[in-house]
Amino acid sequence: MVWFAVSFGCGIFLVDFLNQFTFGGFQLGFWFAQQGSIYTFVVLIFVYAACIARIDRKHQVDEENDES
Repeated sequence: MVWFAVSFGCGIFLVDFLNQFTFGGFQLGFWFAQQGSIYTFVVLIFVYAACIARIDRKHQVDEENDES
């Protein structure tokens, strides 16, 4: 849902409003359409991995302590 909001919301629906601002020399709407959604997706991957690791530790199924 977050990635959809960033890629479609900021890159398509809000592009006219965001293009009033610049980021790194580019209009902000263009930047979100080209780079922002990719960066958001990468951040979501790290957040997901951290949450899953915490859940694994909570339920004592983390891979680091697995003695097979």
